[in-house]
Amino acid sequence: MNYREPLPDGCPPPESDEVAGPLVVFRLVRSSPPSLDDFRSQRAERPSAAFRGVSECVARGLSVYKRVTDCDKTRKLPQFQGRFICQVYLEAGAGRIQQTGRPTHYTWWPLAAFEILGHCEAVAP
Repeated sequence: MNYREPLPDGCPPPESDEVAGPLVVFRLVRSSPPSLDDFRSQRAERPSAAFRGVSECVARGLSVYKRVTDCDKTRKLPQFQGRFICQVYLEAGAGRIQQTGRPTHYTWWPLAAFEILGHCEAVAP
């Protein structure tokens, strides 16, 4: 499988789920409308950073939420203020996803062929 970003061996983890059907998730983005730069992993944004308590595999995935209200909570943190909320419509061929962190926080590893921008829209300023 070709993922959007290079992944370490064993990533995505075997316990992650293949996106097999329709699934709506939410992501914080910097621009409205969203751009591909809004869908870069923590590792891509900060190549030399050390992420405490986060595996390299998770650092190379995209943080998404199952509920829009969780995005609102995260936007209150200083580093996320001023961000927009984007609704992303995942379907078969979108990649793999796994619940990580809080119960509604997920890490998504998108496949390179999945057209992210054609499947998302900003839903909140």
